Amino acid sequence: MGNYMLTVAYEGTEYKGFQRQPGLPTVQGELERALERLAVRESPLYAAGRTDAGVHAKGQVVNFHGTLRVDPERLPRSLNALLPPDIAVLECREADEGFHARRSALAREYAYYFHLAPRPSPFLRRFALHVGRELDLEGMEKALSAILGVHDFAPFCRSEKGRSTVREVLEARIFRRGELLQVRVRANAFAWMMMRMLCGALLEVGKGRWSSEDLRGLLDGKGGPRSVPALPPHGLFLEKVYYPFDPPPSRASA
Repeated sequence: MGNYMLTVAYEGTEYKGFQRQPGLPTVQGELERALERLAVRESPLYAAGRTDAGVHAKGQVVNFHGTLRVDPERLPRSLNALLPPDIAVLECREADEGFHARRSALAREYAYYFHLAPRPSPFLRRFALHVGRELDLEGMEKALSAILGVHDFAPFCRSEKGRSTVREVLEARIFRRGELLQVRVRANAFAWMMMRMLCGALLEVGKGRWSSEDLRGLLDGKGGPRSVPALPPHGLFLEKVYYPFDPPPSRASA
C-alpha cells in the first residue's frame, strides 16, 4: 500500500467547498468518485486546506493511502479524463508513509484578486472582485505590513470552538498588473475566513474608509472599527502549499 500525493487545481464556482458534504457538489466528492475507478483507497482523501464554497485553487494538495491500478505518472491524465473540466490533477507522486497533506505542510499561500477597471469584465467575474475604482495602494501596503509575524487573528476570522486563532504570517505583498490587483499572503496556516476578512479590511483602507492604524489597532486588540467585512469567495485562490521537501520559497511574485 502506498501513500500518494496529488496536486490539484480547480475552479470552485460550482462547488460547496472542497470538503465532502452528503448530497452537495464538492471537489473532494468529485475526486473520490474518479479515484474509485483507478485506485483502491484505504484512507480518506486528506487535503492541505478546506477551501470554502466558491473559492478556487491553483495548488491544492491532497493525499491518500491505497493501491493504484495505473502507474503514478499516468494517474493525472487518467483522472482528468474522468473529472469535470473545472477540476484538474496536475501531478501525482508517491510520498513517505508519514506524509499528511495538512499536518506536514509548513505554510500555505493565498491570493485575493481585485479588478479595478471602471466597468466589470465578463471574463473576470468568477475570479476577481470588481471594485470599479482606484485604491490607495500605499495605505493598503502600510496596513498589510502590520500582519507580519505572530498575531491573534480573532478579529479577522470566524471563530471555531476549541481552535486557536493565532497564526504566523511569513510574507504579505500587493501586486498590480494593469487593472488587476493581487493581495498575496503566505502563513503557517489560515483560520476560517481569515484571508477574506483581512482583504475586506484592506479594501476599507484602500477606499479611504479606514486608516492603516484602524487595521493595526484591531490586530493589536486596541479597538477600531466594530466589524470586519468578509469579501465574497470568488476572488480567493489557494496558490501553493509548502512542505519540508520543497525548495525554500522565493519571495512571492505575481
